[in-house]
Amino acid sequence: MLIEEMQAYLSGELRAMEGGKFLYYPEASPVILQLECIEDGRLLVYCSFSRDGSGLFLASFMTLLLTEDVGVISPSAFAVPAGLGCVTGSVSQTYFQILRPSKGRNNALQYQAFAASCLLFAREMQGKSADLYDTNTLLEDRLPACNLADFRIAHLMENIDEA
Repeated sequence: MLIEEMQAYLSGELRAMEGGKFLYYPEASPVILQLECIEDGRLLVYCSFSRDGSGLFLASFMTLLLTEDVGVISPSAFAVPAGLGCVTGSVSQTYFQILRPSKGRNNALQYQAFAASCLLFAREMQGKSADLYDTNTLLEDRLPACNLADFRIAHLMENIDEA
């Protein structure tokens, strides 16, 4: 319910997916944000890039953690409320933020605050995307480069001699 209510305060397109996950296509931005409600009214916002620069992954955050060979998880998101975190794996780099509800705000102000935080996150990801893939793609061309599992298997096959 939280994410649907935020739509009035977002610029761009919001698409519902299975399992309570939403894709947010910010207006005039080359990134796709993924939104998931988690316990206690918190919102997980994340964006996952392929490390080889070929595009975006749309795997769920849990799938990412279970599929990838995670090398680094930035602690800043856990140490500082609403801080930016990063999960770096063998084939992906995912930035995330956990947004917490503000106490004492009515629902409309709460939705507006979450939407504003998502827009700020989108701006930050737009800057990071310039380093990670071709940002001149149009909205309709912003598709995932490949399935995360396929990328991971290809990476393992390329490095089979190291195992």
